[in-house]
Amino acid sequence: MGETSEMGEMGGAGGARRPREVAAALVIHAGRVLVQTRPAGRSWQGTWEFPGGKLEPGEEVRACAEREVLEEVGLVVTAGALLHDITWEYPGALVHVNFVLCTPHGAAAGGVPEARPLEAQSLCWAGPEDLQQLDFLPANASLLPLLMARLRLTCRGA
Repeated sequence: MGETSEMGEMGGAGGARRPREVAAALVIHAGRVLVQTRPAGRSWQGTWEFPGGKLEPGEEVRACAEREVLEEVGLVVTAGALLHDITWEYPGALVHVNFVLCTPHGAAAGGVPEARPLEAQSLCWAGPEDLQQLDFLPANASLLPLLMARLRLTCRGA
């Protein structure tokens, strides 16, 4: 498995194999981020990840993040800035993951937006302390220090 530089290419990936483009949605609300487990029957089943998936042909990263959140958890979001990206090699797959900050719609008067497990996965609104306790998909885990720092700033109102 390899890791990228801050926003770039994986060093020494070898060959001309192109990574599969993926968008991962960082849906943040009130200092917490929405995470889910990978459903049964998929590789890495039961491992925690951020909602997301493969870009369709011609699809923009932000549009993919919005579509995947709606398909996986039934939540309407607005995709914003790209927080980070990384190219990661798993056994049998090379992926380029784009981590997109997303704002959820539909939070009732200070409440939490209602996400539903549409793929029989577990869901959690996780704070910085919670993220450290969860077993994440490796590419997603690479983002945790940056994300936890951002969530802590959000909690302080910065």
